[in-house]
Amino acid sequence: MIIKSASTNLFFLLCVFGVFSFQERVLSQEPFVPTENNTDSQTDQSIYQLPIIILQSVVIRDRDNLIPLLPDIKQLGDFKYELMPGSLSSFYLTQARSEEPTYKLVQELNSDAYKISDGSLLIEYVDGVSTAVIANDYTLKLILDFPSVRTASFQSENFSGLAELVLALMHDERINSVTLDLIDPSVGPR
Repeated sequence: MIIKSASTNLFFLLCVFGVFSFQERVLSQEPFVPTENNTDSQTDQSIYQLPIIILQSVVIRDRDNLIPLLPDIKQLGDFKYELMPGSLSSFYLTQARSEEPTYKLVQELNSDAYKISDGSLLIEYVDGVSTAVIANDYTLKLILDFPSVRTASFQSENFSGLAELVLALMHDERINSVTLDLIDPSVGPR
């Protein structure tokens, strides 16, 4: 009886340890940048850094696969890209459509994989804050608001001041966290 009770307690302790270990791994991968105002955030601000936006990259969405792959033009899902302006940028200038968003390559830190950004941000805000006021204060366009989780998607005007914009947002007392809203071309529709 004592052995059975001890083995049950040991099994229970191992299960609890496993759950805590799993939660630690999940929480350490939180995609948001915590700010000074978010003391409840599960991440340390020094852990997460803004991914590298490759400003000189040229990225075009090519749903119909009309752009040929050349030595300097690579493909990432529905997107064609080049790291330095060349053949793709000249093709883009001749085929440019003003309604198409501008995309840039983004490289996550400690990774050689690329993702794509259209300059949009996900911002978690403090309860009771107006997303329209945030949009107005930072010259952002509100794309979508998720009030139940106090998060909104905003579009920035361009990429040139995006890093500085993120830093300014991180120091705003109305904002809990900020992250780039990245497109992962390896994930398709389900």
